[in-house]
Amino acid sequence: MRALRATTGLLTAVMAVTIAYGFAAGSFSDEGGTILDLAWGRVTLIDLYVGLALFGGWIVLRERSWRAVPWLIALVFLGNLASAAYAFLAAVRADSTGEFLTGRAEPLDEATGHGDATPRAGKV
Repeated sequence: MRALRATTGLLTAVMAVTIAYGFAAGSFSDEGGTILDLAWGRVTLIDLYVGLALFGGWIVLRERSWRAVPWLIALVFLGNLASAAYAFLAAVRADSTGEFLTGRAEPLDEATGHGDATPRAGKV
C-alpha cells in the first residue's frame, strides 16, 4: 500500500504542477481552438473524456452513494487532477489493495457481486 500511496500522491502532484504551468505559460482561450483544429488534438480530447468516463464509472461502483456526485462534477472540470486526487485519497484510506479497488474492507463475492462487508464509514 505504501507504493500505491506514493505513486498516486506523486501523480496528483504532477497533474497539479502541470496544470499550474499551463495556466501560467499559456492561454487556454487562445490555444484551445488550435488544439481542436488538429486531428490529434481531437483524438486526445476524445481519449481524455473516454478515460474520465471509465474512471467515473469506477467511482460510482466504489462509492455506491451520492458521495460520487461531487467527484463526477470534479472530473468534468478538473479532468485527471480529480482522478489522481480521488485515487490518492482512496489509497490513503484503504488498508488493502482490495479495499482500494472496491471501497470495502472485504472483497466482493465474484459469483453474486455482494460481500459481507458494508462500505467503511468516512471513506472517500
